[in-house]
Amino acid sequence: MKTEVKPGAENEVVLTVEVPEDDVKRRYERTLSRLRGELQLPGFRKGHVPRALVLQHLGEEYVRGETLNDALPEWYEQALGEAEVDAVSMPELDLDDFDPAGAFAFRATVQVKPTPVLGQYKGLEAPKRAPEVTDEQIDAQIAMLQERFATLQPVEDRAVAKGDFVLMDLEGSSDGEAIEGAQANDYMAEIGRGSLIPGFEEALEGVMHGEEKIFDVTFPADYQAEELQGKPATFKVKVKEIKEKIVPELDDQFAADASEFETIAELRADIKARMTGAAEATAEHDFRAAAVEAAVANATVVVPPAMIEREAHHLYHELEESVGERGLTMEVYLGVLEKTPEEVETELAPRAEQLVKRRLVLDAIVAAEGLEVSDDELRARIIEDAEILGRDGNQLVLDVYKSGRQEMLRDEMLMAKAVGFVAEHAVPVAADEAGEAAAEALVEPAEEADEAAATAAEAPAEPAD
Repeated sequence: MKTEVKPGAENEVVLTVEVPEDDVKRRYERTLSRLRGELQLPGFRKGHVPRALVLQHLGEEYVRGETLNDALPEWYEQALGEAEVDAVSMPELDLDDFDPAGAFAFRATVQVKPTPVLGQYKGLEAPKRAPEVTDEQIDAQIAMLQERFATLQPVEDRAVAKGDFVLMDLEGSSDGEAIEGAQANDYMAEIGRGSLIPGFEEALEGVMHGEEKIFDVTFPADYQAEELQGKPATFKVKVKEIKEKIVPELDDQFAADASEFETIAELRADIKARMTGAAEATAEHDFRAAAVEAAVANATVVVPPAMIEREAHHLYHELEESVGERGLTMEVYLGVLEKTPEEVETELAPRAEQLVKRRLVLDAIVAAEGLEVSDDELRARIIEDAEILGRDGNQLVLDVYKSGRQEMLRDEMLMAKAVGFVAEHAVPVAADEAGEAAAEALVEPAEEADEAAATAAEAPAEPAD
């Protein structure tokens, strides 16, 4: 088979492929043999229909079409291999007339993986924040720990107050008709949290244990149930229990109960050390990311549309998995966004393009610096993973190689080496507000997605919530 490659548009090549006559005849006969084995005609056993009857029954054009369907993908893949073309899209094909008695030619226009032109990637300046942990941050962590150890104490000698947990029976109605989903027994709510419809929690303040109260509220105009949006409602609520949240005193006894430390001072010191370590890790991660982004910005590369579309599609499915982990469906999530799957993928395209650029530039740095991952390094990494997973290291090595995942892992490690190389040769500079804003912009799409998913997850299921 003869293959010629000529450049087309940007990041495109045109392959002109000539399939020799003997290969065409062989594939035609193979297809005809397959069809003969599948064809059943009265008076003939399956697979024994004469060749002439097969052609007469199916038609010459059908057999030729089936031959192309069978052979063309293999001819195309063979041409890619012979020409060493790294295709990243489906080909646009231009076929000559197919004659089973002669040679066959076709042309395939395909997008190819681009090779970036590297700019400066050593000695780059990248912002790096100085890790700082304030007393206020430590206080907030301790307050969260206090909340975890808080208890609920029943009270009967006073009315409901903000911060109380109230166990209640409730009945909601509108225009004299019961509201579906607004009837509940033993429903618990924290007063003042704002999780119920506006006015509901405030109406319960001042109600005594065992008392019943009837009050009016109005559903918000943007309430998730459209039929209740902006609608007035009447609720009858009986307060069955009032529970006061008791937060433990911040003393040495609390430290001993809540941790392995005996004093608050020791607990604060441990929290500060762990928060400082996390802040340092975050600062280093952001510094490395900024250095790589600077290297990407200095490189020249145009990403083919097919690679962007494929990456955007991949990001969409990652988002779908993330939404599913929150117990939601994409239908609910998209409803919160008021967008279609296609619109979300379109919005993910700029992020997808940047991710592809990043990989291409890191690949180019790997090649330029001759970075490698040895078999020993690969094995050590798999054994490390096995320790984390609680598995036998040697067995996991065998499993990875048996499944063929070792090269995928090697590529992942190569990318990490390239990131490390750029970071090691970068120069940290004090992070200013502009630098921090730029760093935040890199993760903004992901944060927006998380926010939308959180909004959907917190959307109440019943009218009272």
